[in-house]
Amino acid sequence: MARTARLAFLSLSLLLVLFPLGIVRPGWPPTLKADEPAYYGMALSLAHDLDVHCDFEDVRRLVNSHPFLPINNLILMSDDGWQTVYYGKPYVFSLVAAPAVRLFGEHGMVAVNMLMLVAMIWMGATYLSRFNRQSVALLFAAGFFILSTAFVYVFWLQPEIFNMFSIAACLFLAFHEPEATPRTAGSRYRLLRVLASGAVLALAVYNKPAFAAMGLPALWVVYRRRGLKAAGAWLAAAALALGLLAGLGYALSGHPSAYLGVARGGVRLEDPASPEDYLREMRAFVERRGDETVNAWTWIFRIPEIDVDGLRENLGYFLWGRHTGLILYTPLAVLAFGLFLLATPRSGSRWLVVLSMAIVGLFFIIFIPFNWHGGGGFVGNRYFIAVYPGFLFLVTRIRPLWSVPAGFAVGALSLGPLVFTPFGAPVPSPTLQAHTRNFPFRHFPLELSIKRNVPGYSGTNLGGVRLLGRTDRVRTSARQPGRVWIQGGTKSEIYLLTGVPLEGVVLEVESLAPDNDIRLELGGDERTSPFEAGRYGREGTAVVTLEPEGYDRVSFDDGKPVFVYTLEVATSNGRAELGKNGKPLLPFVYGGVAIAYLGRHEQLEGEAHHRVAWVSVTADPRVAAGGTLPLVAEVRNTGESAWSSEGPLPVYLAYRWLDADGRKLEREGVRSAFAKEVEPDKKAKVAMEIRAPEAPGRYTLVLDLVRERVTWFSRRGADVHELAVEVTPAQTAAES
Repeated sequence: MARTARLAFLSLSLLLVLFPLGIVRPGWPPTLKADEPAYYGMALSLAHDLDVHCDFEDVRRLVNSHPFLPINNLILMSDDGWQTVYYGKPYVFSLVAAPAVRLFGEHGMVAVNMLMLVAMIWMGATYLSRFNRQSVALLFAAGFFILSTAFVYVFWLQPEIFNMFSIAACLFLAFHEPEATPRTAGSRYRLLRVLASGAVLALAVYNKPAFAAMGLPALWVVYRRRGLKAAGAWLAAAALALGLLAGLGYALSGHPSAYLGVARGGVRLEDPASPEDYLREMRAFVERRGDETVNAWTWIFRIPEIDVDGLRENLGYFLWGRHTGLILYTPLAVLAFGLFLLATPRSGSRWLVVLSMAIVGLFFIIFIPFNWHGGGGFVGNRYFIAVYPGFLFLVTRIRPLWSVPAGFAVGALSLGPLVFTPFGAPVPSPTLQAHTRNFPFRHFPLELSIKRNVPGYSGTNLGGVRLLGRTDRVRTSARQPGRVWIQGGTKSEIYLLTGVPLEGVVLEVESLAPDNDIRLELGGDERTSPFEAGRYGREGTAVVTLEPEGYDRVSFDDGKPVFVYTLEVATSNGRAELGKNGKPLLPFVYGGVAIAYLGRHEQLEGEAHHRVAWVSVTADPRVAAGGTLPLVAEVRNTGESAWSSEGPLPVYLAYRWLDADGRKLEREGVRSAFAKEVEPDKKAKVAMEIRAPEAPGRYTLVLDLVRERVTWFSRRGADVHELAVEVTPAQTAAES
């Protein structure tokens, strides 16, 4: 490398490695996140005690060095009924970082990550300089790693960067053929590079066995260049290194891996001020999970059940999803793949790199389809980022040169918010995924197949449809159950998720602010205020019917199709939600409009959604005039939609009285609510309090269901249950 290039690289390296030593974590969230408690706690234990045993002294050391409670998901393991407790993650990264942690605490762990990132930039620049000018090679390699989520994971106290470095070093030692010098020309040096390539990959494989696939192209290159004996040496080095790692793991914890033969799980530390608090949490964990082996690698050896539709959906999100997409979070990988396709000739070994990366991606998507992106803590695809260096080794000549600034420009748009706020942005409703609210992320699809693991969104079920929206824009209101408040002065998206296509959607709309222009759009059907009044509306509200031209896409949940519609709500004004004292409620909500989902046309009008079977009714046949008749009714929902006594159109058990001539008394009966939602073909038992007529006589009590503000079920053809009841004078009833 030329003197100028070396000076530039040295300056960049010093900047990157040293500045973490002067920063203050944790950023967002204000505590250790994801798997950090285990890896950082284990590094502290190795640094101070030279073991991976987690006792109270370790817990106190962890909390004192990072006092932002609670500490969630401290992953621990045990094989003796939780009498002896170890950290439940692979130890290798923590062991490597332990000296720096001893000197600098968590800052040292970040500095180690940054040092490995710098090493990967150096390896990339050195490799690319064989095909390009050194300045171009260094620029491309620096942008490749910094303009990606790799830079974000530098600041995580986890082994993502460690695994990346392992894979990058394996490929570099195999693919890069240094120019011949007296030092590099000997067969011993070449053999040393072969052995190092296999051994260094074992570091990543020990953490996640799926990364072994990245050794295939390295092994192939070694075989093609050096022959069968060299390939055998590569395999022997990889196996020996893996065996040594397993042996040291056994010496530290009694098990070759933290995933074999142990019970594992995460505990939550809220106030570990004394050993008793720590032990109490451990006992609670045992009660929750028992002593059985959990979270082990047994799932790797099972035959997965492949949902073809779900697999296709997840593959799409893998490439261009809003939170996980390869295109968004590693744009220079796309550039590298494009340069590879344009290069001539395209070698078989590099196609093998593509195949190996595809194997790793498919492995996680197929074996853990609910968690393939990285689980509870992730930015981009946390599991796949480890194999990201493979894309760099697809590149040879970088032509045309304007592709480099073009790649930087795209990276600036998509990765800029992450590179300059790697600890998370301080925003309303903060989340690690706050960057997805920006351009261009919001124009990419939300990963609905893993919606339970995507923070920053909240949902509510209303009438068989799930409403899902961003927590900073869409919130449920404690004062208006069954409705969602949409932020004022903005345009917001709400996802409507339903198991059946929607032909017509009925919404109740209430403006929360004066002089408020409201626009609703669903599947090409648009409505603007003022809205026409509807038959189900309350005072101060309007009922709007939207008829979408079709659904936006189909998601899948446990193999069942979920039809997705996007409701856009734009408002021009808003107001704060006030409490009884007249002050804004917290968390603060600036509401523009309140929306309730009333249902589909067929739900409100169709007979199939208003059916009931009367299983049993228990009641006394006599009651005093004006008194109360206790009654227990058990009913079965034989319709096609659930009953709920919550929301804007609640369903209740109710009644009416008929006199001896069959005439209905003017006063309607008291409503009785269902304790919980009653799904189709499910039964519910309800205790009712029946108010008797004031005049004595013989009456017929008619039990019915009512969908408030819509109809009695009997008017849609449903059966009623009738009881003959004698209403006696109050004095007579008392004497009897």
